[in-house]
Amino acid sequence: MTATHAGGLVAILAGALARLPGQPVLWVAFSGGGDSTALLEACTLAGAGPRLRAIHVNHGLAADADGWEDACRRFCAGRGIAFEARRVVVAGAGRGREAAARSARYAALAAALRPGEYLLTAHHADDQLETVLLHLARGSGVEGLAAMTALQPFGPGFLWRPLLDVPGDVLRGFVGERGLTVVSDPSNADVALDRNFLRARVVPPWRERWPHVARAVGRSARLAGEAAALLAERAAEDAVAVGRAPRLSVAALQALGDARQRNLLRWLARQAGLPVPPESTLRAGLAGLLDAGARSPAVRWPGAWLRRYRDHLYLFGDPGAAPGAGPPLPWPAGGSLDLGPWRGRLRLVTTDGPGLDPALVWPGLAVYFRAGAVRFRAAGDRHHRSFKYLCQSAGIVPWMRPHLPLVHGAADGPAAGRLLAIADRWISDDALAPPGGPALAVEWSAHPPES
Repeated sequence: MTATHAGGLVAILAGALARLPGQPVLWVAFSGGGDSTALLEACTLAGAGPRLRAIHVNHGLAADADGWEDACRRFCAGRGIAFEARRVVVAGAGRGREAAARSARYAALAAALRPGEYLLTAHHADDQLETVLLHLARGSGVEGLAAMTALQPFGPGFLWRPLLDVPGDVLRGFVGERGLTVVSDPSNADVALDRNFLRARVVPPWRERWPHVARAVGRSARLAGEAAALLAERAAEDAVAVGRAPRLSVAALQALGDARQRNLLRWLARQAGLPVPPESTLRAGLAGLLDAGARSPAVRWPGAWLRRYRDHLYLFGDPGAAPGAGPPLPWPAGGSLDLGPWRGRLRLVTTDGPGLDPALVWPGLAVYFRAGAVRFRAAGDRHHRSFKYLCQSAGIVPWMRPHLPLVHGAADGPAAGRLLAIADRWISDDALAPPGGPALAVEWSAHPPES
Protein backbone atom coordinates (compact mmCIF):
# COMPACT_ATOMS: atom_id res chain seq x y z
CA MET A 1 0.00 0.00 0.00
CA THR A 2 1.35 3.44 -0.88
CA ALA A 3 -0.65 6.60 -1.27
CA THR A 4 -3.69 4.91 0.23
CA HIS A 5 -2.14 4.84 3.70
CA ALA A 6 -2.91 8.43 4.69
CA GLY A 7 -6.32 8.70 3.11
CA GLY A 8 -7.34 5.19 4.08
CA LEU A 9 -6.45 5.51 7.75
CA VAL A 10 -8.07 8.91 8.08
CA ALA A 11 -11.23 7.64 6.37
CA ILE A 12 -11.42 4.64 8.71
CA LEU A 13 -11.16 6.89 11.76
CA ALA A 14 -13.56 9.49 10.39
CA GLY A 15 -16.17 6.80 9.86
CA ALA A 16 -15.58 5.33 13.31
CA LEU A 17 -15.81 8.73 15.01
CA ALA A 18 -19.04 9.50 13.17
CA ARG A 19 -20.62 6.37 14.66
CA LEU A 20 -19.89 7.35 18.26
CA PRO A 21 -22.91 8.52 20.25
CA GLY A 22 -22.73 12.22 21.05
CA GLN A 23 -19.44 14.09 21.19
CA PRO A 24 -17.46 12.40 23.99
CA VAL A 25 -13.98 13.44 25.06
CA LEU A 26 -11.39 11.24 23.33
CA TRP A 27 -8.12 10.36 25.05
CA VAL A 28 -5.39 8.77 22.91
CA ALA A 29 -2.91 6.58 24.79
CA PHE A 30 0.22 8.17 23.33
CA SER A 31 3.58 6.44 23.85
CA GLY A 32 5.30 8.37 21.07
CA GLY A 33 5.91 5.15 19.13
CA GLY A 34 4.86 4.68 15.54
CA ASP A 35 1.42 3.16 16.14
CA SER A 36 0.15 5.64 18.69
CA THR A 37 1.62 8.54 16.72
CA ALA A 38 -0.28 7.37 13.63
CA LEU A 39 -3.51 7.09 15.63
CA LEU A 40 -3.17 10.56 17.17
CA GLU A 41 -2.26 12.23 13.87
CA ALA A 42 -5.08 10.48 12.03
CA CYS A 43 -7.58 11.52 14.70
CA THR A 44 -6.67 15.16 14.18
CA LEU A 45 -7.07 14.81 10.41
CA ALA A 46 -10.37 12.96 10.87
CA GLY A 47 -11.90 15.91 12.66
CA ALA A 48 -11.72 14.89 16.30
CA GLY A 49 -11.25 18.57 17.10
CA PRO A 50 -10.96 20.14 20.54
CA ARG A 51 -12.37 17.08 22.31
CA LEU A 52 -9.12 15.21 21.53
CA ARG A 53 -6.61 14.67 24.34
CA ALA A 54 -3.32 12.78 24.50
CA ILE A 55 -2.09 10.97 27.60
CA HIS A 56 1.41 9.59 28.04
CA VAL A 57 2.41 7.13 30.79
CA ASN A 58 6.01 7.41 31.89
CA HIS A 59 7.06 4.08 33.41
CA GLY A 60 10.52 5.33 34.31
CA LEU A 61 12.06 2.03 33.22
CA ALA A 62 14.23 3.24 30.34
CA ALA A 63 17.09 5.72 30.40
CA ASP A 64 15.28 7.81 27.76
CA ALA A 65 11.87 7.72 29.46
CA ASP A 66 11.87 11.44 30.29
CA GLY A 67 13.04 12.27 26.78
CA TRP A 68 10.16 10.29 25.30
CA GLU A 69 7.73 12.19 27.49
CA ASP A 70 9.20 15.52 26.30
CA ALA A 71 8.99 14.40 22.66
CA CYS A 72 5.29 13.53 23.11
CA ARG A 73 4.63 16.88 24.73
CA ARG A 74 6.30 18.75 21.85
CA PHE A 75 4.38 16.73 19.26
CA CYS A 76 1.07 17.68 20.86
CA ALA A 77 2.05 21.31 21.40
CA GLY A 78 2.81 21.64 17.71
CA ARG A 79 -0.71 20.48 16.84
CA GLY A 80 -2.63 22.20 19.61
CA ILE A 81 -3.59 18.89 21.24
CA ALA A 82 -4.16 18.89 25.02
CA PHE A 83 -1.46 16.72 26.61
CA GLU A 84 -1.16 15.02 29.97
CA ALA A 85 1.65 12.84 31.33
CA ARG A 86 1.38 10.47 34.26
CA ARG A 87 4.22 8.70 36.01
CA VAL A 88 3.89 5.24 37.50
CA VAL A 89 6.02 2.98 39.67
CA VAL A 90 6.49 -0.51 38.23
CA ALA A 91 7.18 -3.37 40.61
CA GLY A 92 8.58 -6.66 39.36
CA ALA A 93 11.54 -7.90 37.39
CA GLY A 94 12.30 -10.08 34.39
CA ARG A 95 9.27 -11.33 32.49
CA GLY A 96 7.02 -10.26 35.33
CA ARG A 97 7.97 -6.64 34.76
CA GLU A 98 6.13 -6.56 31.43
CA ALA A 99 2.82 -7.51 33.08
CA ALA A 100 3.47 -5.16 36.01
CA ALA A 101 4.14 -2.25 33.64
CA ARG A 102 0.95 -2.98 31.74
CA SER A 103 -1.11 -3.09 34.96
CA ALA A 104 0.38 0.18 36.19
CA ARG A 105 -0.16 1.82 32.80
CA TYR A 106 -3.81 0.84 32.51
CA ALA A 107 -4.52 1.87 36.09
CA ALA A 108 -3.10 5.33 35.33
CA LEU A 109 -5.07 5.57 32.09
CA ALA A 110 -8.33 4.56 33.78
CA ALA A 111 -7.76 7.14 36.51
CA ALA A 112 -7.57 9.89 33.89
CA LEU A 113 -11.03 9.23 32.47
CA ARG A 114 -14.23 10.88 33.57
CA PRO A 115 -17.66 9.28 33.09
CA GLY A 116 -18.51 8.71 29.44
CA GLU A 117 -15.05 9.51 28.09
CA TYR A 118 -13.18 7.23 25.68
CA LEU A 119 -9.59 6.00 25.79
CA LEU A 120 -8.31 5.14 22.30
CA THR A 121 -5.39 2.76 21.83
CA ALA A 122 -3.56 1.99 18.59
CA HIS A 123 -3.88 -1.80 18.75
CA HIS A 124 -4.16 -3.18 15.22
CA ALA A 125 -4.64 -6.51 13.47
CA ASP A 126 -1.02 -7.61 14.01
CA ASP A 127 -1.36 -6.97 17.76
CA GLN A 128 -4.54 -9.06 17.76
CA LEU A 129 -2.70 -11.91 16.07
CA GLU A 130 0.05 -11.81 18.71
CA THR A 131 -2.49 -11.68 21.53
CA VAL A 132 -4.36 -14.73 20.24
CA LEU A 133 -1.10 -16.65 19.92
CA LEU A 134 -0.06 -15.69 23.44
CA HIS A 135 -3.37 -16.86 24.87
CA LEU A 136 -3.24 -20.04 22.82
CA ALA A 137 0.23 -20.80 24.20
CA ARG A 138 -1.14 -20.34 27.73
CA GLY A 139 -4.01 -22.76 27.19
CA SER A 140 -6.77 -20.15 27.30
CA GLY A 141 -10.42 -20.93 26.63
CA VAL A 142 -12.70 -18.98 24.32
CA GLU A 143 -12.67 -15.96 26.62
CA GLY A 144 -8.90 -15.68 26.15
CA LEU A 145 -8.94 -16.57 22.47
CA ALA A 146 -11.41 -13.75 21.87
CA ALA A 147 -8.36 -11.62 22.70
CA MET A 148 -8.95 -7.86 22.48
CA THR A 149 -12.39 -6.41 21.90
CA ALA A 150 -12.96 -3.23 19.94
CA LEU A 151 -14.99 -1.56 22.69
CA GLN A 152 -15.35 -2.33 26.38
CA PRO A 153 -16.11 -0.55 29.65
CA PHE A 154 -13.00 0.95 31.19
CA GLY A 155 -12.95 2.78 34.50
CA PRO A 156 -15.77 5.32 34.38
CA GLY A 157 -15.68 5.38 30.57
CA PHE A 158 -14.72 3.13 27.67
CA LEU A 159 -11.64 1.57 26.10
CA TRP A 160 -11.85 1.77 22.31
CA ARG A 161 -9.54 0.10 19.80
CA PRO A 162 -10.76 1.59 16.50
CA LEU A 163 -7.94 0.09 14.39
CA LEU A 164 -8.25 -3.54 15.46
CA ASP A 165 -9.01 -4.69 11.91
CA VAL A 166 -6.33 -2.52 10.29
CA PRO A 167 -3.01 -4.18 9.30
CA GLY A 168 0.05 -2.80 11.03
CA ASP A 169 1.73 -1.87 7.76
CA VAL A 170 -1.05 0.66 7.11
CA LEU A 171 -0.04 2.54 10.26
CA ARG A 172 3.65 2.28 9.41
CA GLY A 173 3.00 3.52 5.87
CA PHE A 174 0.97 6.42 7.25
CA VAL A 175 3.85 7.49 9.51
CA GLY A 176 6.23 7.39 6.54
CA GLU A 177 3.93 9.33 4.22
CA ARG A 178 3.35 12.06 6.79
CA GLY A 179 7.05 12.24 7.69
CA LEU A 180 6.24 11.87 11.38
CA THR A 181 8.99 11.64 13.96
CA VAL A 182 8.51 8.80 16.44
CA VAL A 183 10.39 7.54 19.48
CA SER A 184 12.02 4.12 19.46
CA ASP A 185 11.94 1.86 22.52
CA PRO A 186 14.90 -0.56 22.42
CA SER A 187 13.02 -3.02 24.66
CA ASN A 188 10.84 -3.83 21.64
CA ALA A 189 13.79 -5.83 20.29
CA ASP A 190 14.17 -7.90 23.46
CA VAL A 191 13.03 -11.40 22.45
CA ALA A 192 13.10 -12.49 26.09
CA LEU A 193 9.70 -10.80 26.26
CA ASP A 194 6.96 -13.08 24.95
CA ARG A 195 5.25 -10.64 22.62
CA ASN A 196 8.55 -9.56 21.06
CA PHE A 197 9.53 -13.21 20.57
CA LEU A 198 6.31 -13.86 18.68
CA ARG A 199 6.75 -10.73 16.59
CA ALA A 200 10.36 -11.52 15.66
CA ARG A 201 10.53 -15.30 15.52
CA VAL A 202 7.04 -16.82 15.15
CA VAL A 203 4.84 -14.52 13.10
CA PRO A 204 7.20 -13.87 10.10
CA PRO A 205 7.24 -17.51 8.86
CA TRP A 206 3.47 -17.66 9.33
CA ARG A 207 3.06 -14.58 7.16
CA GLU A 208 5.36 -16.07 4.56
CA ARG A 209 3.18 -19.16 4.36
CA TRP A 210 -0.20 -17.45 4.94
CA PRO A 211 0.01 -13.72 4.03
CA HIS A 212 -3.46 -13.02 5.38
CA VAL A 213 -2.99 -14.83 8.69
CA ALA A 214 -3.69 -11.71 10.79
CA ARG A 215 -7.05 -11.22 9.10
CA ALA A 216 -7.94 -14.90 9.52
CA VAL A 217 -6.94 -15.00 13.19
CA GLY A 218 -8.86 -11.78 13.78
CA ARG A 219 -11.95 -13.50 12.39
CA SER A 220 -11.35 -16.46 14.71
CA ALA A 221 -11.04 -14.06 17.65
CA ARG A 222 -14.41 -12.51 16.79
CA LEU A 223 -16.01 -15.97 16.59
CA ALA A 224 -14.44 -16.88 19.93
CA GLY A 225 -15.87 -13.65 21.31
CA GLU A 226 -19.35 -14.67 20.16
CA ALA A 227 -18.89 -18.09 21.78
CA ALA A 228 -17.71 -16.44 24.99
CA ALA A 229 -20.79 -14.20 24.98
CA LEU A 230 -23.05 -17.24 24.62
CA LEU A 231 -21.26 -18.98 27.49
CA ALA A 232 -21.71 -15.87 29.62
CA GLU A 233 -25.45 -15.84 28.82
CA ARG A 234 -25.71 -19.49 29.84
CA ALA A 235 -23.80 -18.79 33.06
CA ALA A 236 -26.10 -15.88 33.91
CA GLU A 237 -29.09 -18.19 33.45
CA ASP A 238 -27.51 -20.90 35.62
CA ALA A 239 -26.69 -18.36 38.31
CA VAL A 240 -30.41 -17.74 38.82
CA ALA A 241 -30.64 -21.19 40.43
CA VAL A 242 -27.15 -21.52 41.89
CA GLY A 243 -26.74 -17.99 43.25
CA ARG A 244 -24.04 -15.31 43.10
CA ALA A 245 -20.80 -15.10 45.04
CA PRO A 246 -20.18 -15.53 47.83
CA ARG A 247 -22.90 -18.15 48.55
CA LEU A 248 -23.71 -20.88 46.01
CA SER A 249 -26.15 -23.77 46.25
CA VAL A 250 -24.46 -27.18 46.10
CA ALA A 251 -27.66 -28.93 45.01
CA ALA A 252 -28.19 -26.49 42.13
CA LEU A 253 -24.56 -26.87 41.02
CA GLN A 254 -24.83 -30.65 41.13
CA ALA A 255 -27.83 -30.44 38.81
CA LEU A 256 -25.59 -28.97 36.10
CA GLY A 257 -23.22 -30.88 33.87
CA ASP A 258 -19.49 -30.69 34.57
CA ALA A 259 -18.81 -28.20 31.77
CA ARG A 260 -21.62 -25.90 32.91
CA GLN A 261 -20.35 -26.05 36.49
CA ARG A 262 -16.90 -24.91 35.44
CA ASN A 263 -18.29 -22.28 33.07
CA LEU A 264 -20.49 -20.87 35.83
CA LEU A 265 -17.69 -20.71 38.40
CA ARG A 266 -15.40 -18.90 35.98
CA TRP A 267 -18.20 -16.43 35.20
CA LEU A 268 -19.02 -15.93 38.89
CA ALA A 269 -15.36 -15.22 39.65
CA ARG A 270 -15.27 -12.56 36.94
CA GLN A 271 -18.50 -11.02 38.16
CA ALA A 272 -17.09 -10.84 41.69
CA GLY A 273 -13.84 -9.26 40.48
CA LEU A 274 -11.83 -12.33 41.50
CA PRO A 275 -9.08 -14.18 39.61
CA VAL A 276 -10.55 -16.79 37.29
CA PRO A 277 -9.88 -20.36 38.53
CA PRO A 278 -7.52 -22.32 36.28
CA GLU A 279 -9.14 -25.15 34.34
CA SER A 280 -6.81 -27.70 35.94
CA THR A 281 -7.80 -26.52 39.43
CA LEU A 282 -11.51 -26.88 38.74
CA ARG A 283 -11.12 -30.29 37.13
CA ALA A 284 -8.99 -31.56 40.02
CA GLY A 285 -10.97 -30.16 42.93
CA LEU A 286 -14.56 -29.28 42.13
CA ALA A 287 -16.03 -32.80 42.08
CA GLY A 288 -14.57 -33.55 45.50
CA LEU A 289 -15.94 -30.30 46.84
CA LEU A 290 -19.45 -31.06 45.62
CA ASP A 291 -19.33 -34.58 47.09
CA ALA A 292 -17.88 -33.52 50.44
CA GLY A 293 -21.03 -33.93 52.54
CA ALA A 294 -20.99 -31.83 55.68
CA ARG A 295 -17.23 -31.30 55.72
CA SER A 296 -15.71 -27.94 54.77
CA PRO A 297 -12.84 -28.58 52.34
CA ALA A 298 -11.43 -25.90 50.07
CA VAL A 299 -10.23 -25.39 46.51
CA ARG A 300 -7.74 -22.55 46.23
CA TRP A 301 -6.01 -20.69 43.43
CA PRO A 302 -3.95 -17.49 43.56
CA GLY A 303 -6.16 -14.74 44.92
CA ALA A 304 -9.32 -16.72 45.64
CA TRP A 305 -10.89 -19.57 47.62
CA LEU A 306 -13.85 -21.85 47.04
CA ARG A 307 -14.96 -23.51 50.27
CA ARG A 308 -17.89 -25.65 51.33
CA TYR A 309 -20.04 -25.64 54.45
CA ARG A 310 -23.17 -27.75 54.67
CA ASP A 311 -25.18 -27.21 51.49
CA HIS A 312 -23.35 -24.22 50.07
CA LEU A 313 -20.07 -23.28 48.45
CA TYR A 314 -18.48 -19.94 49.30
CA LEU A 315 -16.46 -18.08 46.67
CA PHE A 316 -14.36 -15.22 47.97
CA GLY A 317 -11.05 -13.45 47.65
CA ASP A 318 -8.07 -14.82 49.55
CA PRO A 319 -7.84 -12.65 52.70
CA GLY A 320 -4.30 -13.80 53.47
CA ALA A 321 -2.98 -15.69 56.45
CA ALA A 322 -5.49 -16.06 59.26
CA PRO A 323 -4.39 -14.25 62.44
CA GLY A 324 -4.34 -15.84 65.88
CA ALA A 325 -6.49 -14.78 68.81
CA GLY A 326 -4.04 -12.11 69.96
CA PRO A 327 -4.55 -9.62 72.78
CA PRO A 328 -7.77 -7.62 73.18
CA LEU A 329 -8.08 -4.53 70.99
CA PRO A 330 -9.24 -1.26 72.58
CA TRP A 331 -12.17 0.31 70.77
CA PRO A 332 -12.49 4.03 71.56
CA ALA A 333 -16.02 5.23 72.01
CA GLY A 334 -17.47 6.83 68.90
CA GLY A 335 -14.75 5.63 66.52
CA SER A 336 -14.35 2.80 64.06
CA LEU A 337 -11.91 -0.06 64.59
CA ASP A 338 -9.92 -1.79 61.85
CA LEU A 339 -9.42 -5.43 62.84
CA GLY A 340 -7.21 -6.44 59.92
CA PRO A 341 -7.47 -9.22 57.30
CA TRP A 342 -10.24 -11.77 57.89
CA ARG A 343 -11.67 -9.63 60.67
CA GLY A 344 -12.80 -6.52 58.86
CA ARG A 345 -13.91 -3.30 60.51
CA LEU A 346 -16.25 -2.34 63.35
CA ARG A 347 -18.22 0.79 64.02
CA LEU A 348 -21.27 1.79 66.03
CA VAL A 349 -24.30 3.34 64.35
CA THR A 350 -27.54 4.65 65.78
CA THR A 351 -30.53 2.40 65.26
CA ASP A 352 -34.29 2.50 65.70
CA GLY A 353 -34.29 -1.22 66.49
CA PRO A 354 -32.78 -3.21 69.33
CA GLY A 355 -29.26 -2.02 70.13
CA LEU A 356 -26.66 -1.49 72.80
CA ASP A 357 -27.36 0.87 75.66
CA PRO A 358 -25.14 3.92 74.99
CA ALA A 359 -24.49 4.21 78.72
CA LEU A 360 -22.53 0.94 78.56
CA VAL A 361 -20.41 2.02 75.62
CA TRP A 362 -18.70 4.96 77.30
CA PRO A 363 -15.79 5.39 77.88
CA GLY A 364 -15.09 2.66 75.33
CA LEU A 365 -15.07 -1.02 74.48
CA ALA A 366 -12.61 -3.87 74.04
CA VAL A 367 -12.65 -6.49 71.27
CA TYR A 368 -11.57 -10.06 71.88
CA PHE A 369 -11.47 -13.09 69.64
CA ARG A 370 -12.53 -16.55 70.65
CA ALA A 371 -10.23 -18.06 73.25
CA GLY A 372 -11.80 -20.92 75.21
CA ALA A 373 -15.44 -21.43 76.17
CA VAL A 374 -17.91 -18.61 75.63
CA ARG A 375 -21.49 -18.66 76.91
CA PHE A 376 -23.95 -15.95 76.11
CA ARG A 377 -27.62 -15.07 76.53
CA ALA A 378 -28.71 -13.17 73.46
CA ALA A 379 -31.53 -10.66 73.44
CA GLY A 380 -34.85 -12.47 73.20
CA ASP A 381 -33.45 -15.81 74.35
CA ARG A 382 -34.33 -17.22 77.77
CA HIS A 383 -31.23 -19.43 77.93
CA HIS A 384 -27.47 -19.05 77.89
CA ARG A 385 -25.99 -20.68 74.80
CA SER A 386 -22.52 -21.83 73.92
CA PHE A 387 -20.61 -20.01 71.21
CA LYS A 388 -20.63 -23.21 69.14
CA TYR A 389 -24.41 -23.53 69.45
CA LEU A 390 -24.96 -19.95 68.36
CA CYS A 391 -22.68 -20.32 65.34
CA GLN A 392 -24.18 -23.63 64.25
CA SER A 393 -27.72 -22.30 64.63
CA ALA A 394 -26.91 -19.24 62.54
CA GLY A 395 -24.96 -21.19 59.90
CA ILE A 396 -21.68 -19.38 60.61
CA VAL A 397 -19.00 -21.09 58.53
CA PRO A 398 -16.35 -22.84 60.66
CA TRP A 399 -13.38 -20.98 59.19
CA MET A 400 -14.82 -17.60 60.23
CA ARG A 401 -15.84 -18.49 63.79
CA PRO A 402 -12.41 -17.67 65.32
CA HIS A 403 -12.66 -14.23 63.71
CA LEU A 404 -16.04 -13.09 65.00
CA PRO A 405 -15.33 -10.00 67.13
CA LEU A 406 -16.47 -10.38 70.74
CA VAL A 407 -17.35 -6.91 71.98
CA HIS A 408 -16.73 -6.40 75.72
CA GLY A 409 -17.03 -3.43 77.97
CA ALA A 410 -13.76 -1.58 78.59
CA ALA A 411 -11.93 -2.37 81.80
CA ASP A 412 -12.60 1.11 83.21
CA GLY A 413 -16.18 1.41 81.99
CA PRO A 414 -19.60 0.62 83.48
CA ALA A 415 -19.71 -2.77 81.67
CA ALA A 416 -16.13 -3.78 82.56
CA GLY A 417 -15.33 -7.30 81.34
CA ARG A 418 -18.88 -8.09 80.20
CA LEU A 419 -19.55 -9.58 76.78
CA LEU A 420 -21.98 -7.13 75.20
CA ALA A 421 -22.22 -8.32 71.61
CA ILE A 422 -20.86 -10.89 69.17
CA ALA A 423 -20.09 -9.13 65.89
CA ASP A 424 -23.30 -7.72 64.44
CA ARG A 425 -25.14 -10.98 65.09
CA TRP A 426 -26.10 -10.97 68.76
CA ILE A 427 -26.52 -8.45 71.57
CA SER A 428 -26.49 -9.53 75.19
CA ASP A 429 -29.94 -9.38 76.74
CA ASP A 430 -28.64 -7.34 79.67
CA ALA A 431 -26.88 -4.83 77.36
CA LEU A 432 -30.01 -3.72 75.47
CA ALA A 433 -30.95 -0.06 75.42
CA PRO A 434 -34.15 0.76 77.34
CA PRO A 435 -37.30 0.80 75.18
CA GLY A 436 -37.83 4.17 73.50
CA GLY A 437 -34.33 5.40 74.31
CA PRO A 438 -31.31 5.85 72.03
CA ALA A 439 -29.62 2.65 70.88
CA LEU A 440 -26.41 1.70 69.09
CA ALA A 441 -25.99 -1.16 66.64
CA VAL A 442 -22.69 -2.88 65.88
CA GLU A 443 -21.80 -2.68 62.20
CA TRP A 444 -19.25 -5.27 61.03
CA SER A 445 -17.93 -4.94 57.47
CA ALA A 446 -15.02 -5.65 55.07
CA HIS A 447 -14.57 -9.30 56.01
CA PRO A 448 -15.03 -12.60 54.17
CA PRO A 449 -18.56 -14.02 54.21
CA GLU A 450 -19.44 -15.59 57.53
CA SER A 451 -22.66 -17.37 56.56
